[in-house]
Amino acid sequence: MNYLFAEFASWKKENDAFYEELREHEAMLFDRFYPVYEVMTHIVKEVAAERLPFDEDLKKIFDVGFAFLHEQFETCKIYLDTDFHQDFHAFLEYESIVNYILYIEDVRYELEEKKVEYDDMLIEQLLDELENIIETRKPVEENLGLYVDGKINTIIGDHKMDFYGIIDIFSDVAETLGLYLFEDDEIVIGKEI
Repeated sequence: MNYLFAEFASWKKENDAFYEELREHEAMLFDRFYPVYEVMTHIVKEVAAERLPFDEDLKKIFDVGFAFLHEQFETCKIYLDTDFHQDFHAFLEYESIVNYILYIEDVRYELEEKKVEYDDMLIEQLLDELENIIETRKPVEENLGLYVDGKINTIIGDHKMDFYGIIDIFSDVAETLGLYLFEDDEIVIGKEI
């Protein structure tokens, strides 16, 4: 446990500036990482304070969350470094494309976990199309999300499945742990009584 927590603390230190930049710019990638990042941070804090036992279920949650964050942050940082030469604002112009790429990888992972047969070549073609938009700096089309969803539906084919990815799972875990990450503040219009 101590080794895992030390490794996560080291990872956080290395990636905190990137995470905070995403937060400050209200990036969609921040929304992607937020549930997992906050659950992981909460687990470390609560286990260290001995308010939460680090049992097998919590260890599995921790392992999956850490692997998810590590892989997805690395992917983002590779794009930031190789395609945008550390220009964070240029990266943000194409963050929706990076988000779609990460989403497609989530779908691929889910398909493999559920042992659903799919055409990997179609996924690779879709990823190539998205990467080409970044490489050539094409404008991001407004309906790109619909296009990606349509392609994913074609890839999945007749396999009717509910996609319940890691982000969804960690949002549920957050609530189970008493973290309500997406509660809206009440807005009062007019005089408060």
